[in-house]
Amino acid sequence: MAKLLSDQEFQRFTELQQKQAGFTITAEEADELRDIVARAQQKRDDRAAAMHAIETYIRQFEITPDELFSPEQIGEAARSYGLIPAAKKERALPPTLTFNGKPYQWTRNLPDEIRVPLFDAFKNGQSVKAFIATPKDSARCATTIARLERETGSVYADAWLEELAVSRAQIEEAATKLTA
Repeated sequence: MAKLLSDQEFQRFTELQQKQAGFTITAEEADELRDIVARAQQKRDDRAAAMHAIETYIRQFEITPDELFSPEQIGEAARSYGLIPAAKKERALPPTLTFNGKPYQWTRNLPDEIRVPLFDAFKNGQSVKAFIATPKDSARCATTIARLERETGSVYADAWLEELAVSRAQIEEAATKLTA
């Protein structure tokens, strides 16, 4: 009840409840108490309806937790509820791409504004180094190329792999991690 009322309302609610328990409450105070309880119930109902609407939209648009929350938030919640051990596990950062000066993290899907030119360049056998925001991070580069190869069905040229300082073995290792 306290979460549904303002501090002043809750204080007045407590006073009126004590009067009611001591049988010293007047008819006007009893009406006031009922109004406070009714407002709290209305807020609870409004919140429940809002949560139901949000849950419906999440199902309708197939929104995943990683689209709503950062990996850190998801991990912290999982640790809080004992779903994973409290010790943080080393994790690899997702590929980060850049296009027209705007960064994109490739967590699930890429927006079409970067997806189309990136995939076109990749399929046409061009270098995608300009799209990669972290070219010195070979693990993330390998993951990026592995995802591109998997999603396009094309193989990245060895000359472009050398440009990124990534080996075919690193690409294959990243590809096995993606499928796991």
